[in-house]
Amino acid sequence: LPAWSHGAIATVTRTFSVEARYSSGEPMALAQVVVYSPENLDEPWTTGQTNETGEFVFSPDAPGNWDVVIRQAGHGTSVSVPVETTTQAQAQPTAVASSEPSTSPLQRWASAGAALWGLVGTALFFSRGKQS
Repeated sequence: LPAWSHGAIATVTRTFSVEARYSSGEPMALAQVVVYSPENLDEPWTTGQTNETGEFVFSPDAPGNWDVVIRQAGHGTSVSVPVETTTQAQAQPTAVASSEPSTSPLQRWASAGAALWGLVGTALFFSRGKQS
């Protein structure tokens, strides 16, 4: 019976990282982040928060200037992130070598029989001795 398996797909996405810090140099850890798409500056494209080091990563889906607003405890900053092009490529699934044999049991038995027959024939040939 054929063996069925699932494939693997890898998606490559261009991401941008924004790092927010206070003027003292301390990171704005867990600050609220709002990202606005250049196509609609009135509604947030995505929201989230910075990590412990004040970093926020996002993957824009269109070119243009993306506005990122970061706020925490009455402090805030904003930055415009210029995106020239966006790229998203999907890897094509490829065949992967399997450790499972691709031959049927009948083919394996026939191969084993042929190998055994060859060994017996070779042994008989050399066992008959030297003829003059």
